[in-house]
Amino acid sequence: MNVAAEPVADWNFGDLLDATAANVPFDRPALIQGARTVSWGDFDRRTNALARQMLARGLQTGDRVAVLARNIPEYIEIAAAVFKARLTYVNINFRYTTGEIKHVLSDSGARALFCQAEFDSVAAPLFDSLALVVQIGGGAAGQISYEAMLVGDATPLGIPRSSHDGYMLYTGGTTGKPKGLIWRSGDVRAVQLESPLNKSPAKTMADHVHNVRTVSVPGRVIPACPLMHGAGLNSSMAELVGGGAVILLPGDQFDAAELWDAAAQHAATRILIVGDVFARPMARALEANPGRWDLRALRAISSAGLMWSTEVKASLVASLPNVTLVDILGASEASGLGYAFTTAATSTPTGYFDIPSTTVIIDVETGRLLAPGKPGEGWVARCPPFAHAYHGDADKTAATFPVIDGVRYAIPGDLGERGADGRLRLIGRGNMCINTGGEKVFPEEVEEALKLLPGIDDALVLGTPDPQWGRVVAALVHADPGYDVAAARLALRATLASYKVPKHLFVVPEVPRHASGKGDYRAAAVLLEALLS
Repeated sequence: MNVAAEPVADWNFGDLLDATAANVPFDRPALIQGARTVSWGDFDRRTNALARQMLARGLQTGDRVAVLARNIPEYIEIAAAVFKARLTYVNINFRYTTGEIKHVLSDSGARALFCQAEFDSVAAPLFDSLALVVQIGGGAAGQISYEAMLVGDATPLGIPRSSHDGYMLYTGGTTGKPKGLIWRSGDVRAVQLESPLNKSPAKTMADHVHNVRTVSVPGRVIPACPLMHGAGLNSSMAELVGGGAVILLPGDQFDAAELWDAAAQHAATRILIVGDVFARPMARALEANPGRWDLRALRAISSAGLMWSTEVKASLVASLPNVTLVDILGASEASGLGYAFTTAATSTPTGYFDIPSTTVIIDVETGRLLAPGKPGEGWVARCPPFAHAYHGDADKTAATFPVIDGVRYAIPGDLGERGADGRLRLIGRGNMCINTGGEKVFPEEVEEALKLLPGIDDALVLGTPDPQWGRVVAALVHADPGYDVAAARLALRATLASYKVPKHLFVVPEVPRHASGKGDYRAAAVLLEALLS
């Protein structure tokens, strides 16, 4: 491979990982969780062996490999091995029920599943439909163990790869069922290099190798959010391909003190969170324990996917005056739409973003682009690179990635207003998607689940503000007198992930609807506010 001439757009994550492993110290940490550390040398060998084993067991280029696991080192190893083997990684939310997991496996056409042992009871009914099932931890009879996949040849695969190799990112869809977005690795890497935190973006593989060899302080990121979400894995991969390390929190539930313990112990340079649901307890822990943690190595805390309030950011920088807070406007379909920075000296109001030249505003009525720099309101969109398509959904692909004047754009669904100063004010989602703690919930799915319960004949679901989760799911239902709300919420857990189950469920004489029969969400919001007061 002529590394000096190969442009960024032709890169593949497998090539990047191979090049990085060949140019970092063997004993440098790559993955850290509690007392466990996987060195770069071991990370390279383990992922090479794992990639070879998947191919040896019948998987072929492009085959989909699903992962059902929490934030554990094996998760990142599996993703890296999938990239090296030219397979396609598929994420599964570990909160999903059997039915929801079945949908992702079937819709994606997954042939293999790596399943953490604690989720065997949920996923086991689906094992027979797969060509390969590997259990992480435990030792269930008849299942291939993860450690058995790490034996054999552990040298680099030495195969030609393509920038079109990538992954499928499952996120909520307008029908309520998860939709698979196809991302190409060349596009993912190009977006990563746009980050304002990247001071030396590489233009060639030779640049990349030079950066890896000469970096004085390799980055160490803590993805506080789940790796199963795009932001979690992408942030981890970005640090790894740069020769850095990923620090995973040891607990299953987020604990701010545990995060600060890990950041201090392992000299984290960056932390990735999802809005106030993480930031608020982090700020409170620092306020309650001044001077407890040595966080001199920390340089940035970035947030993606959920609003980050001004007062919480102010509290964080008061405790961490040398840290930059970066609020990233993005979505599963397209990232890097805008950035907001907060330091001890400067701040950006919540909901306002500086936008790069790749971000445009599209008029809602005409579907045309607003002239560059012209103030106005519309869909927030961006030029390439972005996700390639929705798997198996040509209509949604065409609607989300339209071609305007010969240029393809990504329109994730946010409405915004560009001011005279060029700054973007985020207005909100153009649909009724509820973002609760970084998880997407679509009302239609919950409404249908509610209406399947005995005694409920109508339901309307919407989001309501919550100080911890940003927004939570609420429902108004028309039901028989004396309806058992607690029993309904318990019954929903058999078919819905816990975060989709309404936190507030009210029986009302009539569910607000327009004459057309469509839900009157404005009236429902007013009614809900009254019921909550």
